[in-house]
Amino acid sequence: MLALTPEAVEAIRSMIEDGDVGPGGGLRISSSGVEDGEVELEFDLAPEPAAGDEIVRDGGAAVFLDDLAADALAEKTLDVHAHGDHVHFTLDD
Repeated sequence: MLALTPEAVEAIRSMIEDGDVGPGGGLRISSSGVEDGEVELEFDLAPEPAAGDEIVRDGGAAVFLDDLAADALAEKTLDVHAHGDHVHFTLDD
């Protein structure tokens, strides 16, 4: 299952609050396709998980993963790095 660093938890909670997606909202990671055997991912805020999404909850942060994203990220850790007024997510083994 995808793990979240404390920094990622804080960033996701902040994004949910600022994004006005409501109390059931979270960061949704979905697959946008597969290229050269690698799953391409999209990150969006969502007011709720889509049907069939795997849900990862940690410290008040919620991440919704579609089937392909859940499989691709099963042994990964989501981290975040601040760059001025925005953040970049990284996935580590």
